[in-house]
Amino acid sequence: MTGDTTPGSRSVVCQLLESYCAGKGLSLTTGDPHGHAGYVENRSGRRWFFKGTRFDLNPYGAAEIANDKAYACRFLKEAGIAVPASHFVQGDEVRTGKRPPEDVLDFAEDTGFPLYVKPNEGQEGRGVMRVDTYHTLQSALTILAKSHPAMLVQEEIRGTDLRVLVLDGEVLCAFERHAPQVTGDGTSSLAELVDAHPGIDPSDGRIDFELSQQALMLESVPEAGQTVALLPVSNLSSGGTAKIITAALTPDIHAMARQAVRALGLRYAGVDLIAPFEQRPDTAAVVLEVNAAPGLSNLYRQGWEETAAVKQIYEKVFDATFRA
Repeated sequence: MTGDTTPGSRSVVCQLLESYCAGKGLSLTTGDPHGHAGYVENRSGRRWFFKGTRFDLNPYGAAEIANDKAYACRFLKEAGIAVPASHFVQGDEVRTGKRPPEDVLDFAEDTGFPLYVKPNEGQEGRGVMRVDTYHTLQSALTILAKSHPAMLVQEEIRGTDLRVLVLDGEVLCAFERHAPQVTGDGTSSLAELVDAHPGIDPSDGRIDFELSQQALMLESVPEAGQTVALLPVSNLSSGGTAKIITAALTPDIHAMARQAVRALGLRYAGVDLIAPFEQRPDTAAVVLEVNAAPGLSNLYRQGWEETAAVKQIYEKVFDATFRA
């Protein structure tokens, strides 16, 4: 392996790959000291490249479709899988107008608030915003249109947030996710509580946006025991937390996750679902997104149980990827 060999400086994938390759007689070459990209090579000279958590495993076209939220929702829906009501918005339509396009306003009226506004492409919950009025809908679209060519507006599905990892039709792991939040002590401001939160980026402008919809500001002092949500997403990369629930996964969600991965032509993916608090007439769960390159580094660092689970997951992913 090339580059810095200090364990703390290397990516989780790189650390696990190094151990895996040593045990399998494979060589690992990285393109940078942190191991964010590189390739694995067997004795006959065959190479498998990787970048971040993207391996030579999923078909390229299928992975691109999964990354495009609008296309993914369409194809999932055509496969009979429940997805949120969604509306695609071109960034140019927002940038050139003084108000959201009429079809967006019609969608909001028909669907009702709250709604989620998100970049049409992207991962780890980046840029996702929750809105509860026409004014905040326009503000969110305007903000996102500055840096994204297209957005997706979706209905809110209230329920339990789950991520299910699937490889070649097998559920490897499932975990329940919770959005980042702080609990007041009666004396500290929200700004102080945010600064003390180990997983939150205080510079994330969505915190102000989310607090404003709760009639709060960073200067506000929540009462002792009062819980305040900081972001509208539960991604671990945004400061969320997770609890492994693989053994308790219900058969219907188990089947839905496998079906979603298969419908998009993927071999390996993380399926994000919501198990609604209120039973829907068509399904017990709704698929939000399918991630063709799910990140597990934050789960790996959460605790010993999570570390062991991630090691087992990647062992199977590597076995499936580096076949001669």
